[in-house]
Amino acid sequence: MSVAPALRCENLSRWYGEVQGLAGLTVTIEHGIVGLLGPNGSGKSTLMRLLTGQIKANRGWVEIYGQRIVPGTYEIFRRVGHAPGEDVHFETDRAVDFLRFMAALGGDSTSQAKDRAEKALDRVGMLVKAGVKLNAMSKGMRQRIKIAQALLFEPDLLLLDEPLNGMDPVSRRSTMNLVREWAGLGRTVIMASHVLHEVEGVTDRMLMLHHGRLLAEGRLTEIRELIDMKPRRASIRGENLRVLAAELLAQELVIGLDFGADGLLNLDTRNLPALLDRLQEAGIHGQIHSLEIDDQELEMVYDLLVGGSAR
Repeated sequence: MSVAPALRCENLSRWYGEVQGLAGLTVTIEHGIVGLLGPNGSGKSTLMRLLTGQIKANRGWVEIYGQRIVPGTYEIFRRVGHAPGEDVHFETDRAVDFLRFMAALGGDSTSQAKDRAEKALDRVGMLVKAGVKLNAMSKGMRQRIKIAQALLFEPDLLLLDEPLNGMDPVSRRSTMNLVREWAGLGRTVIMASHVLHEVEGVTDRMLMLHHGRLLAEGRLTEIRELIDMKPRRASIRGENLRVLAAELLAQELVIGLDFGADGLLNLDTRNLPALLDRLQEAGIHGQIHSLEIDDQELEMVYDLLVGGSAR
C-alpha cells in the first residue's frame, strides 16, 4: 500500500458555463471512511466526476495516491472504484453479464471475468439474482449492482455516490457493513449522501459542501452537539403496513404517521435509530420493500453553519 494520502485536492474548481459546480476545494484524505455531505446541487457528484477523470478541472488539481490526475492518466484509476448516483446499466442485460462485460473491459479473460463478476455479486448479496435482467430489478437491487461493479477490481479508493437510495432496511444495513469492512482492510471509502443519518451510520468524519464550496470538515460529533432533538421522518412501502403502523404506535417508536399516495407510509419519530432497528426486523421477513429517510438534520446543520437556509 502506498504511503501517500489516498486523495489530495488543491484549489480544485469546475464550472459549467457560468454555473459553479465546485470552487476552490483544498482537502487531504489519508484513509478510512469519509462522508461527503451536501444537498442536491452542492457539488458532490461534480467532485466524484473530477476524481474519476470523467470531467476536467478548470482550476487546481487532484492527486490519488500521490499521482496527479492529468489528461492521459489512466493507470491510477485501476485503484479506484466508483458507484455513480445515476444508473449506468445496460437495461436488458442480466446482472452477471453486465459485470462480466465490465470486468472484460478491465482486461480480464472470459473465465476471469466470470469469476470476478460472481465474486462481486456475492459480496453485495446479489449472487442469487445473477441471472435477473437489470430492467426487472427494483431500485435497491440496481444500487447493489452498481456497488458490485465498483468493487470488481477490489479498489483501494472506493467512491460511492448516494449508494443507499431506494434500498430496503436489510440491504442498507448490509451495505453499511460492507463499507466498514472495506475500510477495515486499510482502504479508503468516500461516501456521498444528502442524508446525515446515512453517513453517521458508517463514520464520524465528514466533508460538507455548500454551493460548490467546502463549508466544514471534521467530525460529526462536534456538530451534533449543536442540534436539539427534533422529529425525523421515514417513509416505507411494503406489505401489511397498517398492522406494522399499529405496532409502532404501541411501542412508542413513532409520534405520528400518515398514509400517502400508492400505499406510502410516512412515519415521524424522535428516535430514528430505534425505529430503523424495528424496520430492519420487518424487512428481514419481507414486509418492507423500500425505505427513504427525510433527514432534516442536515438542513439544521447548514442553518447553524451558514446562518440561513441550506437550500
